[in-house]
Amino acid sequence: MSNRKSATKDSEYPIRSDIGKKIRMLRKKLNLSVPVLANSIGYSPSHLIRIEHGDSEPTPEMIDLLIKSLNLNNKWPNVPPDESLFLDSASFHSDIDSLHVGERLVQFRKERGLLQKEMAALVGISLPNIIAVEYGRRKMTMRFAKKVEDACDVSASWLLYGDELSKDNPCGDKMIEYLRKSPEARKAVKLMMDREDN
Repeated sequence: MSNRKSATKDSEYPIRSDIGKKIRMLRKKLNLSVPVLANSIGYSPSHLIRIEHGDSEPTPEMIDLLIKSLNLNNKWPNVPPDESLFLDSASFHSDIDSLHVGERLVQFRKERGLLQKEMAALVGISLPNIIAVEYGRRKMTMRFAKKVEDACDVSASWLLYGDELSKDNPCGDKMIEYLRKSPEARKAVKLMMDREDN
């Protein structure tokens, strides 16, 4: 009996259902949806749900993908209380930001009723790039965000940083170019700005 306890304690991974709970807790902590986390490691959302509920077992490969994708401590899911859950907080935040950016792109695309291939054609970005950004496998560049902004009238700063106030009718290059060519519009905007200052 004592040998069994020792083997469980020293094993690489704890009881499988416990890992499912830990994966769910980790996902909630990072504020990630099931589809985004699942797709970022190459699994289906339904498979991840089964694992989180303890109905299916995660493989060591899946654990390794989670560790690499989220930049977790290599000892996860058995991280000692005195050690950090993440290896490098700067890199971790960058990776998680990429996942959130992908979620915002999916949200916007669905709000407009666009398929991935339709958005790719509209924006002038390849379908593989759209898919990679949506799943957090590739970071959204400012150039990518500006192309979406110009083609779809959604702000690059909302896409990149979640700035809700700037989401609609963005003050991007198209608007700036219009204001540059329209003295009347500039005057109207200046009057509104002066009123707010007083």
